[in-house]
Amino acid sequence: MREKSFAQNYIFNLIYQIVAIALPLVTTPYLSRVLGADGIGQYSFAQSIVSYFALAAALGTTMYGQRQIAKVKSDSQARSQLFFEIFIFRFLGVALACLVYCLAIMPHVNFPLLYAVAAIEILTVALDITWFYQGVEDFGIIAIGTTLGRLVAMICVFCFVKTKEDLVLYVCLYCASILLGNLLSFLGLRRYLVRPKGVRLRILLHLLPALALFASQFAIQVYTVLDKTMIGLITGSDFENGYYEQSQKLIKVLIALVTSLGAVMASRVAVLWNTDRKKEVYPLLYGSFRLVFALGLPMAAGVALILSRFVPIFYGGGFEPVIPIIMVLVFMFPILGCSNVIGIQYLVPTGREKWLTISVLCGAGVNVILNLFFIRQWQAMGAALASVMAELVVTTVQFVVVRKEVKIRPVIGLLLRYGLFTAVMGAVGYGIGRIAPGGALGIACIVLPCVAIYGLLLLVTRDPVFQIFLKRRTKEATVAPGERQEARLSNDRENSDEGKA
Repeated sequence: MREKSFAQNYIFNLIYQIVAIALPLVTTPYLSRVLGADGIGQYSFAQSIVSYFALAAALGTTMYGQRQIAKVKSDSQARSQLFFEIFIFRFLGVALACLVYCLAIMPHVNFPLLYAVAAIEILTVALDITWFYQGVEDFGIIAIGTTLGRLVAMICVFCFVKTKEDLVLYVCLYCASILLGNLLSFLGLRRYLVRPKGVRLRILLHLLPALALFASQFAIQVYTVLDKTMIGLITGSDFENGYYEQSQKLIKVLIALVTSLGAVMASRVAVLWNTDRKKEVYPLLYGSFRLVFALGLPMAAGVALILSRFVPIFYGGGFEPVIPIIMVLVFMFPILGCSNVIGIQYLVPTGREKWLTISVLCGAGVNVILNLFFIRQWQAMGAALASVMAELVVTTVQFVVVRKEVKIRPVIGLLLRYGLFTAVMGAVGYGIGRIAPGGALGIACIVLPCVAIYGLLLLVTRDPVFQIFLKRRTKEATVAPGERQEARLSNDRENSDEGKA
Protein backbone atom coordinates (compact mmCIF):
# COMPACT_ATOMS: atom_id res chain seq x y z
CA MET A 1 0.00 0.00 0.00
CA ARG A 2 1.65 3.21 -1.15
CA GLU A 3 1.51 6.00 1.44
CA LYS A 4 0.93 9.63 0.60
CA SER A 5 3.25 12.22 2.10
CA PHE A 6 2.25 14.29 5.09
CA ALA A 7 2.01 17.42 2.92
CA GLN A 8 -0.21 15.69 0.34
CA ASN A 9 -2.55 14.45 3.04
CA TYR A 10 -2.75 17.89 4.60
CA ILE A 11 -3.58 19.52 1.27
CA PHE A 12 -6.20 16.89 0.41
CA ASN A 13 -7.77 17.14 3.86
CA LEU A 14 -7.78 20.94 3.58
CA ILE A 15 -9.58 20.60 0.25
CA TYR A 16 -12.06 18.18 1.83
CA GLN A 17 -12.76 20.46 4.80
CA ILE A 18 -13.13 23.60 2.69
CA VAL A 19 -15.26 21.96 -0.01
CA ALA A 20 -17.56 20.38 2.57
CA ILE A 21 -18.27 23.81 4.03
CA ALA A 22 -17.23 26.38 1.43
CA LEU A 23 -19.23 25.16 -1.56
CA PRO A 24 -22.48 25.46 0.40
CA LEU A 25 -21.18 28.93 1.34
CA VAL A 26 -21.03 29.83 -2.35
CA THR A 27 -24.80 29.45 -2.51
CA THR A 28 -25.32 31.49 0.69
CA PRO A 29 -25.78 34.92 -0.96
CA TYR A 30 -28.30 33.42 -3.39
CA LEU A 31 -30.20 31.46 -0.72
CA SER A 32 -30.22 34.44 1.65
CA ARG A 33 -32.15 36.40 -0.94
CA VAL A 34 -34.40 33.54 -2.13
CA LEU A 35 -35.30 31.80 1.15
CA GLY A 36 -34.88 34.75 3.52
CA ALA A 37 -33.72 34.67 7.14
CA ASP A 38 -36.92 32.95 8.28
CA GLY A 39 -36.69 30.14 5.71
CA ILE A 40 -33.05 29.49 6.56
CA GLY A 41 -33.99 29.60 10.24
CA GLN A 42 -36.64 26.89 9.72
CA TYR A 43 -34.09 24.60 8.11
CA SER A 44 -31.45 25.43 10.73
CA PHE A 45 -33.75 24.37 13.57
CA ALA A 46 -34.80 21.16 11.79
CA GLN A 47 -31.20 20.29 10.95
CA SER A 48 -30.16 20.80 14.57
CA ILE A 49 -32.70 18.16 15.63
CA VAL A 50 -31.62 15.73 12.90
CA SER A 51 -27.93 16.14 13.78
CA TYR A 52 -28.46 14.62 17.22
CA PHE A 53 -29.78 11.43 15.62
CA ALA A 54 -27.02 11.39 13.01
CA LEU A 55 -24.47 11.65 15.80
CA ALA A 56 -26.18 8.85 17.75
CA ALA A 57 -26.21 6.68 14.61
CA ALA A 58 -22.42 6.97 14.26
CA LEU A 59 -22.02 6.27 18.01
CA GLY A 60 -18.46 7.59 18.24
CA THR A 61 -17.13 5.37 15.45
CA THR A 62 -15.78 8.26 13.37
CA MET A 63 -12.81 9.02 15.64
CA TYR A 64 -12.69 5.47 16.99
CA GLY A 65 -12.61 3.93 13.52
CA GLN A 66 -9.88 6.28 12.33
CA ARG A 67 -7.69 5.47 15.31
CA GLN A 68 -8.18 1.70 15.10
CA ILE A 69 -7.56 1.56 11.34
CA ALA A 70 -4.37 3.61 11.79
CA LYS A 71 -3.09 0.96 14.23
CA VAL A 72 -3.44 -1.89 11.69
CA LYS A 73 -2.97 0.02 8.44
CA SER A 74 -0.10 -2.23 7.34
CA ASP A 75 -1.98 -5.51 7.93
CA SER A 76 -4.44 -6.10 5.08
CA GLN A 77 -6.32 -8.90 6.88
CA ALA A 78 -6.74 -7.01 10.15
CA ARG A 79 -7.54 -3.80 8.28
CA SER A 80 -10.27 -5.48 6.22
CA GLN A 81 -11.85 -7.26 9.17
CA LEU A 82 -11.93 -4.06 11.18
CA PHE A 83 -13.52 -2.15 8.29
CA PHE A 84 -16.38 -4.62 7.91
CA GLU A 85 -17.00 -4.78 11.66
CA ILE A 86 -17.23 -1.01 12.06
CA PHE A 87 -19.19 -0.55 8.82
CA ILE A 88 -21.88 -3.04 9.90
CA PHE A 89 -21.88 -1.51 13.39
CA ARG A 90 -22.64 1.92 11.92
CA PHE A 91 -25.35 0.47 9.67
CA LEU A 92 -27.13 -1.00 12.70
CA GLY A 93 -26.80 2.31 14.52
CA VAL A 94 -28.42 4.16 11.60
CA ALA A 95 -31.35 1.73 11.53
CA LEU A 96 -31.97 2.24 15.25
CA ALA A 97 -31.61 6.04 15.03
CA CYS A 98 -34.08 6.25 12.13
CA LEU A 99 -36.63 4.18 14.06
CA VAL A 100 -36.41 6.40 17.13
CA TYR A 101 -36.58 9.55 14.97
CA CYS A 102 -39.76 8.37 13.25
CA LEU A 103 -41.43 7.51 16.57
CA ALA A 104 -40.22 10.41 18.74
CA ILE A 105 -39.92 13.37 16.37
CA MET A 106 -42.07 13.03 13.27
CA PRO A 107 -45.48 12.90 15.03
CA HIS A 108 -44.79 16.21 16.83
CA VAL A 109 -43.45 18.57 14.14
CA ASN A 110 -45.41 21.27 12.35
CA PHE A 111 -43.60 20.82 9.01
CA PRO A 112 -43.45 17.01 8.52
CA LEU A 113 -42.12 17.08 4.95
CA LEU A 114 -39.16 19.28 5.89
CA TYR A 115 -38.22 17.03 8.81
CA ALA A 116 -38.65 13.87 6.72
CA VAL A 117 -36.33 15.13 3.97
CA ALA A 118 -33.80 16.45 6.50
CA ALA A 119 -33.66 12.96 8.01
CA ILE A 120 -31.82 11.76 4.88
CA GLU A 121 -28.74 13.09 6.67
CA ILE A 122 -29.12 10.26 9.19
CA LEU A 123 -29.04 7.71 6.35
CA THR A 124 -25.81 9.16 4.98
CA VAL A 125 -24.00 8.07 8.16
CA ALA A 126 -24.27 4.42 7.10
CA LEU A 127 -22.36 5.11 3.88
CA ASP A 128 -19.82 7.52 5.34
CA ILE A 129 -16.41 5.77 5.30
CA THR A 130 -14.18 8.83 5.63
CA TRP A 131 -12.98 7.39 8.95
CA PHE A 132 -11.39 4.48 7.03
CA TYR A 133 -9.49 6.69 4.57
CA GLN A 134 -8.34 8.94 7.41
CA GLY A 135 -7.02 5.88 9.21
CA VAL A 136 -4.99 4.69 6.21
CA GLU A 137 -3.89 8.29 5.59
CA ASP A 138 -5.41 8.59 2.12
CA PHE A 139 -7.27 11.89 2.00
CA GLY A 140 -7.36 12.21 -1.78
CA ILE A 141 -10.41 9.99 -2.31
CA ILE A 142 -12.34 11.85 0.39
CA ALA A 143 -11.55 15.20 -1.21
CA ILE A 144 -12.54 14.06 -4.71
CA GLY A 145 -15.84 12.47 -3.64
CA THR A 146 -16.87 15.42 -1.51
CA THR A 147 -15.95 17.94 -4.20
CA LEU A 148 -17.96 16.19 -6.91
CA GLY A 149 -20.99 15.73 -4.67
CA ARG A 150 -21.08 19.34 -3.53
CA LEU A 151 -20.46 20.71 -7.02
CA VAL A 152 -23.47 18.82 -8.38
CA ALA A 153 -25.61 20.11 -5.50
CA MET A 154 -24.43 23.69 -6.00
CA ILE A 155 -25.34 23.64 -9.68
CA CYS A 156 -28.75 22.16 -8.89
CA VAL A 157 -29.46 24.82 -6.26
CA PHE A 158 -28.89 27.63 -8.75
CA CYS A 159 -30.96 25.82 -11.39
CA PHE A 160 -33.98 24.70 -9.37
CA VAL A 161 -34.32 26.67 -6.11
CA LYS A 162 -36.17 29.83 -7.14
CA THR A 163 -38.67 30.80 -4.41
CA LYS A 164 -39.32 30.43 -0.67
CA GLU A 165 -41.52 27.43 -1.45
CA ASP A 166 -38.41 25.56 -2.64
CA LEU A 167 -37.04 25.21 0.91
CA VAL A 168 -37.69 21.45 1.01
CA LEU A 169 -36.06 21.04 -2.40
CA TYR A 170 -32.95 22.82 -1.16
CA VAL A 171 -32.73 20.53 1.88
CA CYS A 172 -33.14 17.52 -0.40
CA LEU A 173 -30.31 18.69 -2.66
CA TYR A 174 -28.04 19.34 0.32
CA CYS A 175 -28.57 15.84 1.75
CA ALA A 176 -28.24 14.26 -1.71
CA SER A 177 -24.82 15.91 -2.15
CA ILE A 178 -23.58 14.27 1.05
CA LEU A 179 -24.98 10.93 -0.07
CA LEU A 180 -23.34 11.21 -3.50
CA GLY A 181 -19.96 12.07 -1.99
CA ASN A 182 -20.18 9.06 0.33
CA LEU A 183 -21.07 6.70 -2.51
CA LEU A 184 -18.16 7.93 -4.65
CA SER A 185 -15.71 7.20 -1.84
CA PHE A 186 -16.48 3.47 -2.16
CA LEU A 187 -14.73 3.40 -5.54
CA GLY A 188 -11.30 3.41 -3.90
CA LEU A 189 -11.92 0.61 -1.39
CA ARG A 190 -10.83 -2.28 -3.61
CA ARG A 191 -7.11 -1.60 -3.25
CA TYR A 192 -7.33 -1.55 0.55
CA LEU A 193 -9.60 -4.49 1.37
CA VAL A 194 -9.28 -8.25 1.09
CA ARG A 195 -11.80 -10.93 2.00
CA PRO A 196 -11.30 -11.86 5.67
CA LYS A 197 -10.26 -15.53 5.90
CA GLY A 198 -11.41 -17.84 8.66
CA VAL A 199 -12.37 -15.05 11.05
CA ARG A 200 -15.58 -14.15 12.76
CA LEU A 201 -16.77 -10.56 12.62
CA ARG A 202 -16.96 -9.23 16.17
CA ILE A 203 -19.28 -6.32 15.64
CA LEU A 204 -20.38 -5.70 19.23
CA LEU A 205 -16.77 -5.78 20.42
CA HIS A 206 -16.52 -2.12 19.37
CA LEU A 207 -19.53 -0.94 21.37
CA LEU A 208 -17.87 0.10 24.64
CA PRO A 209 -14.71 1.71 23.18
CA ALA A 210 -16.83 3.63 20.64
CA LEU A 211 -19.17 4.77 23.41
CA ALA A 212 -16.20 6.31 25.23
CA LEU A 213 -15.59 8.58 22.24
CA PHE A 214 -19.31 9.08 21.63
CA ALA A 215 -19.59 10.89 24.96
CA SER A 216 -17.08 13.53 23.86
CA GLN A 217 -18.61 13.86 20.39
CA PHE A 218 -22.07 14.25 21.88
CA ALA A 219 -20.82 16.94 24.23
CA ILE A 220 -19.18 18.74 21.29
CA GLN A 221 -22.52 18.59 19.50
CA VAL A 222 -24.18 20.20 22.50
CA TYR A 223 -22.35 23.47 22.10
CA THR A 224 -22.15 23.43 18.32
CA VAL A 225 -25.75 22.47 17.53
CA LEU A 226 -27.74 22.91 20.74
CA ASP A 227 -27.26 26.65 20.26
CA LYS A 228 -29.65 26.53 17.31
CA THR A 229 -32.12 24.34 19.16
CA MET A 230 -32.14 26.62 22.20
CA ILE A 231 -32.44 29.78 20.06
CA GLY A 232 -35.54 28.26 18.45
CA LEU A 233 -37.07 27.10 21.73
CA ILE A 234 -36.28 30.23 23.77
CA THR A 235 -36.89 32.99 21.21
CA GLY A 236 -39.40 31.20 18.98
CA SER A 237 -37.92 33.23 16.12
CA ASP A 238 -36.96 31.73 12.77
CA PHE A 239 -35.17 35.01 12.00
CA GLU A 240 -32.79 34.72 14.98
CA ASN A 241 -31.96 31.16 13.98
CA GLY A 242 -31.42 32.36 10.41
CA TYR A 243 -28.97 35.03 11.53
CA TYR A 244 -27.05 32.53 13.65
CA GLU A 245 -27.00 29.91 10.88
CA GLN A 246 -25.59 32.35 8.33
CA SER A 247 -22.96 33.55 10.80
CA GLN A 248 -21.89 29.97 11.46
CA LYS A 249 -21.52 29.16 7.75
CA LEU A 250 -18.83 31.79 7.29
CA ILE A 251 -17.09 30.99 10.56
CA LYS A 252 -16.98 27.24 9.82
CA VAL A 253 -15.15 27.79 6.54
CA LEU A 254 -12.44 29.82 8.25
CA ILE A 255 -12.19 27.43 11.21
CA ALA A 256 -11.69 24.59 8.71
CA LEU A 257 -8.52 26.35 7.54
CA VAL A 258 -7.24 26.44 11.12
CA THR A 259 -8.19 22.88 12.12
CA SER A 260 -7.80 21.00 8.83
CA LEU A 261 -4.44 19.65 10.00
CA GLY A 262 -6.23 17.76 12.78
CA ALA A 263 -7.31 14.59 10.94
CA VAL A 264 -3.94 14.24 9.20
CA MET A 265 -2.01 14.74 12.45
CA ALA A 266 -4.28 12.38 14.40
CA SER A 267 -3.48 9.51 12.03
CA ARG A 268 0.24 10.31 12.06
CA VAL A 269 0.38 10.59 15.87
CA ALA A 270 -1.49 7.28 16.26
CA VAL A 271 1.08 5.55 14.04
CA LEU A 272 4.07 7.12 15.83
CA TRP A 273 2.65 6.48 19.29
CA ASN A 274 1.94 2.82 18.60
CA THR A 275 5.33 2.13 17.00
CA ASP A 276 7.39 3.42 19.95
CA ARG A 277 8.33 6.66 18.20
CA LYS A 278 6.82 8.95 20.82
CA LYS A 279 9.71 11.40 20.70
CA GLU A 280 8.64 12.41 17.21
CA VAL A 281 5.14 13.42 18.36
CA TYR A 282 5.92 16.54 20.38
CA PRO A 283 7.75 18.53 17.67
CA LEU A 284 4.74 17.88 15.43
CA LEU A 285 2.37 19.21 18.10
CA TYR A 286 4.32 22.44 18.52
CA GLY A 287 4.27 22.77 14.74
CA SER A 288 0.48 22.46 14.84
CA PHE A 289 0.25 25.23 17.44
CA ARG A 290 2.42 27.39 15.20
CA LEU A 291 0.07 26.87 12.28
CA VAL A 292 -3.00 27.57 14.44
CA PHE A 293 -1.71 30.98 15.52
CA ALA A 294 -0.11 31.85 12.18
CA LEU A 295 -3.47 31.38 10.44
CA GLY A 296 -6.07 31.92 13.15
CA LEU A 297 -4.97 35.29 14.53
CA PRO A 298 -4.63 37.22 11.23
CA MET A 299 -7.88 35.68 9.92
CA ALA A 300 -9.76 36.85 13.01
CA ALA A 301 -8.37 40.37 12.63
CA GLY A 302 -8.99 40.40 8.89
CA VAL A 303 -12.62 39.36 9.24
CA ALA A 304 -13.20 42.07 11.85
CA LEU A 305 -11.68 44.72 9.57
CA ILE A 306 -13.89 44.03 6.54
CA LEU A 307 -17.09 42.71 8.13
CA SER A 308 -19.20 45.87 7.92
CA ARG A 309 -18.49 46.09 4.18
CA PHE A 310 -18.69 42.34 3.51
CA VAL A 311 -22.06 41.43 5.07
CA PRO A 312 -24.33 43.72 2.98
CA ILE A 313 -22.64 42.51 -0.22
CA PHE A 314 -22.56 38.83 0.64
CA TYR A 315 -25.82 38.26 2.52
CA GLY A 316 -27.93 41.08 1.12
CA GLY A 317 -30.36 43.37 2.90
CA GLY A 318 -31.93 42.32 6.19
CA PHE A 319 -28.89 40.45 7.52
CA GLU A 320 -27.22 43.33 9.37
CA PRO A 321 -27.66 41.51 12.75
CA VAL A 322 -25.12 38.99 11.49
CA ILE A 323 -22.27 41.52 11.86
CA PRO A 324 -21.99 41.60 15.70
CA ILE A 325 -22.53 37.82 15.88
CA ILE A 326 -19.55 37.14 13.60
CA MET A 327 -17.46 39.72 15.47
CA VAL A 328 -17.87 37.57 18.58
CA LEU A 329 -17.39 34.21 16.85
CA VAL A 330 -14.01 35.14 15.30
CA PHE A 331 -12.45 34.62 18.74
CA MET A 332 -13.12 30.92 18.15
CA PHE A 333 -10.30 30.67 15.58
CA PRO A 334 -7.27 30.45 17.90
CA ILE A 335 -9.20 28.98 20.85
CA LEU A 336 -10.78 26.12 18.93
CA GLY A 337 -7.53 25.60 17.03
CA CYS A 338 -5.66 24.94 20.29
CA SER A 339 -8.31 22.51 21.57
CA ASN A 340 -8.10 20.70 18.23
CA VAL A 341 -4.34 20.27 18.64
CA ILE A 342 -4.57 18.88 22.17
CA GLY A 343 -7.83 16.95 21.92
CA ILE A 344 -8.01 15.59 18.37
CA GLN A 345 -4.31 15.50 17.49
CA TYR A 346 -2.95 14.27 20.82
CA LEU A 347 -5.41 12.87 23.37
CA VAL A 348 -7.49 10.73 20.98
CA PRO A 349 -4.67 9.07 18.99
CA THR A 350 -2.78 8.33 22.24
CA GLY A 351 -5.80 6.54 23.73
CA ARG A 352 -6.73 9.16 26.34
CA GLU A 353 -10.08 10.17 24.94
CA LYS A 354 -11.58 10.19 28.45
CA TRP A 355 -9.82 13.49 29.09
CA LEU A 356 -11.20 14.88 25.85
CA THR A 357 -14.65 13.81 27.04
CA ILE A 358 -14.18 15.45 30.43
CA SER A 359 -12.97 18.72 28.91
CA VAL A 360 -15.81 18.83 26.41
CA LEU A 361 -18.41 18.00 29.05
CA CYS A 362 -17.13 20.93 31.12
CA GLY A 363 -17.52 23.22 28.11
CA ALA A 364 -20.93 21.80 27.26
CA GLY A 365 -22.17 22.41 30.79
CA VAL A 366 -20.96 26.00 30.70
CA ASN A 367 -22.53 26.49 27.27
CA VAL A 368 -25.98 25.24 28.30
CA ILE A 369 -26.05 27.31 31.48
CA LEU A 370 -24.89 30.49 29.73
CA ASN A 371 -27.33 29.93 26.86
CA LEU A 372 -30.26 29.89 29.28
CA PHE A 373 -29.39 33.43 30.36
CA PHE A 374 -27.62 34.92 27.33
CA ILE A 375 -30.16 33.89 24.66
CA ARG A 376 -32.99 35.44 26.66
CA GLN A 377 -31.02 38.65 26.95
CA TRP A 378 -29.28 38.90 23.55
CA GLN A 379 -30.88 36.20 21.34
CA ALA A 380 -28.44 34.87 18.70
CA MET A 381 -25.67 37.16 19.96
CA GLY A 382 -26.03 35.53 23.38
CA ALA A 383 -25.56 32.08 21.86
CA ALA A 384 -22.35 33.28 20.17
CA LEU A 385 -20.96 34.63 23.44
CA ALA A 386 -21.80 31.39 25.23
CA SER A 387 -20.06 29.33 22.52
CA VAL A 388 -16.82 31.30 22.75
CA MET A 389 -16.74 31.05 26.54
CA ALA A 390 -17.50 27.32 26.42
CA GLU A 391 -14.68 26.69 23.96
CA LEU A 392 -12.31 28.66 26.18
CA VAL A 393 -13.23 26.37 29.10
CA VAL A 394 -12.58 23.26 26.95
CA THR A 395 -9.15 24.50 25.88
CA THR A 396 -8.18 25.53 29.42
CA VAL A 397 -9.09 22.12 30.86
CA GLN A 398 -7.10 20.35 28.12
CA PHE A 399 -4.00 22.46 28.75
CA VAL A 400 -4.23 21.59 32.45
CA VAL A 401 -4.50 17.88 31.62
CA VAL A 402 -1.37 17.81 29.40
CA ARG A 403 0.66 20.44 31.27
CA LYS A 404 3.42 17.94 32.15
CA GLU A 405 3.80 16.76 28.54
CA VAL A 406 3.03 19.82 26.43
CA LYS A 407 4.69 22.89 27.94
CA ILE A 408 2.63 26.08 27.90
CA ARG A 409 5.62 28.47 27.64
CA PRO A 410 6.48 27.69 23.98
CA VAL A 411 2.78 27.92 23.10
CA ILE A 412 2.51 31.35 24.72
CA GLY A 413 5.65 32.37 22.85
CA LEU A 414 4.01 31.45 19.55
CA LEU A 415 0.83 33.30 20.55
CA LEU A 416 2.80 36.47 21.32
CA ARG A 417 4.88 36.19 18.13
CA TYR A 418 1.94 35.93 15.76
CA GLY A 419 -0.15 38.24 17.94
CA LEU A 420 2.47 40.95 17.37
CA PHE A 421 2.50 40.32 13.61
CA THR A 422 -1.31 40.45 13.60
CA ALA A 423 -1.36 43.69 15.61
CA VAL A 424 0.92 45.39 13.07
CA MET A 425 -1.21 44.11 10.21
CA GLY A 426 -4.43 45.11 11.99
CA ALA A 427 -3.20 48.64 12.73
CA VAL A 428 -2.39 49.19 9.07
CA GLY A 429 -5.72 47.68 8.00
CA TYR A 430 -7.66 49.85 10.45
CA GLY A 431 -5.96 52.99 9.20
CA ILE A 432 -6.72 52.10 5.58
CA GLY A 433 -10.30 51.21 6.49
CA ARG A 434 -10.98 54.72 7.78
CA ILE A 435 -10.28 56.22 4.36
CA ALA A 436 -11.14 53.32 2.04
CA PRO A 437 -14.34 53.47 -0.02
CA GLY A 438 -17.28 51.20 0.69
CA GLY A 439 -18.23 47.96 -1.03
CA ALA A 440 -15.97 45.44 -2.75
CA LEU A 441 -13.36 48.04 -3.68
CA GLY A 442 -12.96 48.99 -0.03
CA ILE A 443 -12.55 45.33 0.94
CA ALA A 444 -9.80 44.92 -1.65
CA CYS A 445 -8.08 48.09 -0.44
CA ILE A 446 -7.95 46.67 3.09
CA VAL A 447 -7.24 42.98 2.41
CA LEU A 448 -4.43 43.24 -0.14
CA PRO A 449 -2.11 45.49 1.93
CA CYS A 450 -2.84 43.43 5.07
CA VAL A 451 -1.92 40.16 3.34
CA ALA A 452 1.21 41.76 1.91
CA ILE A 453 2.33 43.16 5.27
CA TYR A 454 1.69 39.93 7.16
CA GLY A 455 3.48 37.88 4.51
CA LEU A 456 6.39 40.32 4.54
CA LEU A 457 6.71 40.01 8.32
CA LEU A 458 6.85 36.22 8.02
CA LEU A 459 9.40 36.46 5.22
CA VAL A 460 11.67 39.01 6.89
CA THR A 461 11.75 37.02 10.15
CA ARG A 462 12.26 33.77 8.19
CA ASP A 463 9.31 32.27 9.96
CA PRO A 464 9.32 28.44 10.09
CA VAL A 465 5.68 28.31 8.98
CA PHE A 466 6.94 28.59 5.39
CA GLN A 467 8.73 25.26 5.82
CA ILE A 468 5.90 23.39 7.53
CA PHE A 469 5.11 21.27 4.48
CA LEU A 470 8.65 20.39 3.42
CA LYS A 471 8.56 16.61 3.50
CA ARG A 472 11.89 15.99 5.18
CA ARG A 473 11.76 18.92 7.53
CA THR A 474 8.19 18.79 8.77
CA LYS A 475 9.21 17.58 12.20
CA GLU A 476 11.94 20.15 12.82
CA ALA A 477 11.19 23.25 10.72
CA THR A 478 8.07 24.18 12.67
CA VAL A 479 9.78 24.07 16.07
CA ALA A 480 11.95 26.85 17.41
CA PRO A 481 15.06 25.87 19.41
CA GLY A 482 13.41 26.65 22.74
CA GLU A 483 10.37 24.63 21.83
CA ARG A 484 12.53 21.72 20.66
CA GLN A 485 14.28 21.70 24.02
CA GLU A 486 10.93 21.64 25.81
CA ALA A 487 9.84 18.72 23.67
CA ARG A 488 13.06 16.81 24.49
CA LEU A 489 12.62 17.46 28.22
CA SER A 490 9.04 16.23 28.01
CA ASN A 491 10.12 13.06 26.23
CA ASP A 492 13.00 12.42 28.65
CA ARG A 493 10.60 12.79 31.54
CA GLU A 494 8.18 10.40 29.90
CA ASN A 495 10.91 7.79 29.26
CA SER A 496 12.11 8.16 32.83
CA ASP A 497 8.60 7.55 34.15
CA GLU A 498 8.27 4.48 31.97
CA GLY A 499 11.59 3.15 33.29
CA LYS A 500 10.42 3.59 36.87
CA ALA A 501 7.22 1.77 36.04
